[in-house]
Amino acid sequence: MKNLYHGTISLFDEIDVNAGRGYKDFGKGFYATAVPTHAERIAIRNKNIAEKRREYLIKTQNIKINPIIAYRYNLIFDEQVEGLLVKSFTKADSEWLRFIIANRNCKTSTHEYDIVIGPTADAETTAIINQYYDELVQNDFSEEICEKVISELKPENLPKQYFFRTEKAVKTLSFDKLKRQVVG
Repeated sequence: MKNLYHGTISLFDEIDVNAGRGYKDFGKGFYATAVPTHAERIAIRNKNIAEKRREYLIKTQNIKINPIIAYRYNLIFDEQVEGLLVKSFTKADSEWLRFIIANRNCKTSTHEYDIVIGPTADAETTAIINQYYDELVQNDFSEEICEKVISELKPENLPKQYFFRTEKAVKTLSFDKLKRQVVG
Protein backbone atom coordinates (compact mmCIF):
# COMPACT_ATOMS: atom_id res chain seq x y z
CA MET A 1 0.00 0.00 0.00
CA LYS A 2 1.24 3.44 -0.96
CA ASN A 3 -0.27 6.89 -0.43
CA LEU A 4 -0.85 8.80 -3.65
CA TYR A 5 -2.32 12.24 -4.32
CA HIS A 6 -4.24 13.79 -7.20
CA GLY A 7 -4.55 17.55 -7.72
CA THR A 8 -7.55 18.85 -9.66
CA ILE A 9 -10.33 21.40 -9.97
CA SER A 10 -12.89 18.63 -10.45
CA LEU A 11 -15.06 17.26 -7.71
CA PHE A 12 -15.53 13.49 -8.12
CA ASP A 13 -16.35 10.34 -6.20
CA GLU A 14 -15.20 7.83 -8.82
CA ILE A 15 -12.09 7.82 -10.98
CA ASP A 16 -12.80 7.93 -14.71
CA VAL A 17 -9.79 7.25 -16.93
CA ASN A 18 -11.69 8.70 -19.89
CA ALA A 19 -12.09 12.09 -18.20
CA GLY A 20 -8.41 12.89 -18.66
CA ARG A 21 -6.95 14.62 -21.68
CA GLY A 22 -4.52 13.16 -24.17
CA TYR A 23 -1.17 14.59 -25.17
CA LYS A 24 0.29 13.91 -21.70
CA ASP A 25 3.51 12.21 -20.55
CA PHE A 26 2.12 8.69 -20.36
CA GLY A 27 -1.06 9.20 -22.40
CA LYS A 28 -4.73 9.72 -21.64
CA GLY A 29 -5.78 8.44 -18.24
CA PHE A 30 -5.66 9.22 -14.53
CA TYR A 31 -2.49 10.65 -12.94
CA ALA A 32 -1.36 10.72 -9.32
CA THR A 33 1.84 11.46 -7.43
CA ALA A 34 3.46 10.26 -4.20
CA VAL A 35 4.32 13.89 -3.35
CA PRO A 36 1.38 15.78 -1.76
CA THR A 37 2.84 19.22 -2.51
CA HIS A 38 3.19 18.27 -6.18
CA ALA A 39 -0.54 17.40 -6.32
CA GLU A 40 -1.34 20.73 -4.66
CA ARG A 41 0.80 22.64 -7.19
CA ILE A 42 -1.03 20.93 -10.05
CA ALA A 43 -4.42 21.76 -8.54
CA ILE A 44 -3.46 25.40 -8.03
CA ARG A 45 -1.99 25.66 -11.55
CA ASN A 46 -5.19 24.22 -13.04
CA LYS A 47 -7.27 26.59 -10.92
CA ASN A 48 -5.28 29.59 -12.19
CA ILE A 49 -5.71 28.47 -15.81
CA ALA A 50 -9.45 27.92 -15.33
CA GLU A 51 -9.87 31.31 -13.64
CA LYS A 52 -8.18 33.07 -16.57
CA ARG A 53 -10.53 31.28 -18.97
CA ARG A 54 -13.44 32.22 -16.72
CA GLU A 55 -12.45 35.91 -16.69
CA TYR A 56 -12.15 35.86 -20.48
CA LEU A 57 -15.61 34.34 -20.92
CA ILE A 58 -17.16 36.83 -18.51
CA LYS A 59 -15.52 39.78 -20.30
CA THR A 60 -16.06 38.69 -23.89
CA GLN A 61 -19.31 36.72 -23.77
CA ASN A 62 -20.92 37.78 -20.48
CA ILE A 63 -21.07 34.13 -19.41
CA LYS A 64 -21.43 33.52 -15.68
CA ILE A 65 -19.36 30.63 -14.33
CA ASN A 66 -19.12 29.42 -10.76
CA PRO A 67 -15.91 30.10 -8.81
CA ILE A 68 -13.14 27.57 -9.30
CA ILE A 69 -11.99 25.45 -6.34
CA ALA A 70 -8.80 23.35 -6.25
CA TYR A 71 -8.80 19.94 -4.56
CA ARG A 72 -6.24 17.39 -3.51
CA TYR A 73 -7.51 13.82 -3.33
CA ASN A 74 -5.78 11.38 -1.03
CA LEU A 75 -5.63 7.87 -2.47
CA ILE A 76 -4.24 4.51 -1.46
CA PHE A 77 -2.52 2.47 -4.17
CA ASP A 78 -2.41 -1.29 -3.74
CA GLU A 79 0.89 -2.16 -5.39
CA GLN A 80 -0.08 -5.82 -5.71
CA VAL A 81 -0.92 -5.53 -9.39
CA GLU A 82 -1.50 -9.08 -10.59
CA GLY A 83 -2.55 -9.44 -14.19
CA LEU A 84 -1.82 -5.82 -15.10
CA LEU A 85 0.76 -4.60 -17.58
CA VAL A 86 3.01 -2.23 -15.63
CA LYS A 87 5.86 -0.11 -16.98
CA SER A 88 8.15 1.51 -14.43
CA PHE A 89 10.83 4.03 -15.30
CA THR A 90 13.31 4.19 -12.42
CA LYS A 91 14.86 7.36 -13.82
CA ALA A 92 14.62 9.90 -16.62
CA ASP A 93 16.63 8.20 -19.36
CA SER A 94 16.47 8.01 -23.16
CA GLU A 95 13.76 5.32 -23.11
CA TRP A 96 11.62 7.54 -20.81
CA LEU A 97 12.25 10.59 -23.03
CA ARG A 98 11.17 8.75 -26.20
CA PHE A 99 8.13 7.38 -24.37
CA ILE A 100 6.87 10.76 -23.11
CA ILE A 101 7.48 12.50 -26.43
CA ALA A 102 5.51 9.80 -28.28
CA ASN A 103 2.60 10.10 -25.82
CA ARG A 104 2.62 13.89 -25.84
CA ASN A 105 2.06 13.67 -29.60
CA CYS A 106 -0.92 11.31 -29.25
CA LYS A 107 -4.56 11.97 -28.35
CA THR A 108 -4.83 8.70 -26.39
CA SER A 109 -1.76 6.56 -25.60
CA THR A 110 1.00 4.96 -27.65
CA HIS A 111 1.22 1.89 -25.44
CA GLU A 112 -0.85 -0.92 -23.92
CA TYR A 113 0.32 -0.62 -20.29
CA ASP A 114 -2.35 -0.46 -17.61
CA ILE A 115 -0.07 1.44 -15.22
CA VAL A 116 3.03 3.51 -15.91
CA ILE A 117 5.27 4.86 -13.15
CA GLY A 118 8.08 7.32 -13.70
CA PRO A 119 9.38 10.89 -13.52
CA THR A 120 7.05 13.80 -14.27
CA ALA A 121 7.96 15.97 -17.22
CA ASP A 122 7.23 19.47 -15.91
CA ALA A 123 7.04 22.88 -17.64
CA GLU A 124 10.83 23.24 -17.65
CA THR A 125 11.12 19.77 -19.18
CA THR A 126 8.68 20.81 -21.91
CA ALA A 127 10.72 23.91 -22.72
CA ILE A 128 13.94 21.89 -22.97
CA ILE A 129 12.30 19.20 -25.13
CA ASN A 130 10.84 21.88 -27.42
CA GLN A 131 14.30 23.46 -27.72
CA TYR A 132 15.78 20.15 -28.96
CA TYR A 133 12.72 18.66 -30.67
CA ASP A 134 13.84 19.23 -34.28
CA GLU A 135 17.30 17.88 -33.51
CA LEU A 136 15.78 14.82 -31.80
CA VAL A 137 13.53 14.08 -34.79
CA GLN A 138 16.21 14.73 -37.41
CA ASN A 139 18.55 12.32 -35.60
CA ASP A 140 15.84 9.68 -35.08
CA PHE A 141 15.98 10.18 -31.30
CA SER A 142 19.58 9.00 -31.16
CA GLU A 143 21.01 8.00 -27.81
CA GLU A 144 23.52 10.85 -27.99
CA ILE A 145 20.88 13.57 -28.51
CA CYS A 146 18.57 12.03 -25.89
CA GLU A 147 21.39 12.04 -23.33
CA LYS A 148 22.14 15.68 -24.19
CA VAL A 149 18.50 16.62 -23.51
CA ILE A 150 18.33 14.58 -20.29
CA SER A 151 21.50 16.18 -18.94
CA GLU A 152 19.68 19.54 -19.04
CA LEU A 153 16.49 18.24 -17.43
CA LYS A 154 17.88 17.85 -13.90
CA PRO A 155 16.07 14.49 -13.63
CA GLU A 156 16.78 14.23 -9.90
CA ASN A 157 14.29 17.10 -9.41
CA LEU A 158 11.41 15.45 -11.29
CA PRO A 159 8.80 13.96 -8.94
CA LYS A 160 7.49 10.46 -9.65
CA GLN A 161 4.05 10.16 -11.23
CA TYR A 162 1.66 7.22 -11.40
CA PHE A 163 -0.51 6.80 -14.50
CA PHE A 164 -3.61 4.60 -14.70
CA ARG A 165 -4.84 3.95 -18.25
CA THR A 166 -7.54 1.31 -17.74
CA GLU A 167 -10.52 0.69 -15.46
CA LYS A 168 -8.73 -2.46 -14.30
CA ALA A 169 -5.75 -0.31 -13.23
CA VAL A 170 -8.00 2.15 -11.36
CA LYS A 171 -9.25 -0.74 -9.22
CA THR A 172 -5.83 -0.73 -7.53
CA LEU A 173 -6.77 2.70 -6.06
CA SER A 174 -9.07 3.54 -3.19
CA PHE A 175 -9.93 6.85 -1.56
CA ASP A 176 -8.27 7.54 1.77
CA LYS A 177 -10.37 8.58 4.78
CA LEU A 178 -9.39 12.19 4.06
CA LYS A 179 -11.02 11.92 0.70
CA ARG A 180 -10.39 15.45 -0.55
CA GLN A 181 -9.03 18.67 0.77
CA VAL A 182 -9.38 22.20 -0.61
CA VAL A 183 -6.00 23.70 -1.52
CA GLY A 184 -4.70 27.11 -2.52
